[in-house]
Amino acid sequence: MKKLVVLLLSIISIAAQGAEVFQGDAAAKLLIGNTIEADYRVAGEVGRNVFYEFYTEDGKIYGGERNMEQAGSYTHYIGSWKIDGGKLCTSVYGRPFSCSSYERIDENTFKRSSDKMVFSNVKIHKGKYRPNL
Repeated sequence: MKKLVVLLLSIISIAAQGAEVFQGDAAAKLLIGNTIEADYRVAGEVGRNVFYEFYTEDGKIYGGERNMEQAGSYTHYIGSWKIDGGKLCTSVYGRPFSCSSYERIDENTFKRSSDKMVFSNVKIHKGKYRPNL
């Protein structure tokens, strides 16, 4: 039994060390010149929303968002990003900045964790990806 516990703890330790997490400058390098795609559910609402955000080198975010269950065009927005205290922080729709880290799940899928919410299935598309925006 003792050997089993040691083996399980070793596996957990290796798995925890294996997670590749991008913060601050590393996260910015991952995002600059690329587009992220994520979907989420708004509390108290039916359905899911999807958004796309393109990150520029000069600190701008160009985004589009819409309800996935409804036909129609995207609502466009402009935001900004900055590195603050070693963290990548973003602001869209004039909201206060929220800082995030990105944990790699597979080649181009990440978990985005911020001080306000978690997006568990964030895709990063190379370049300016425009899904019928």
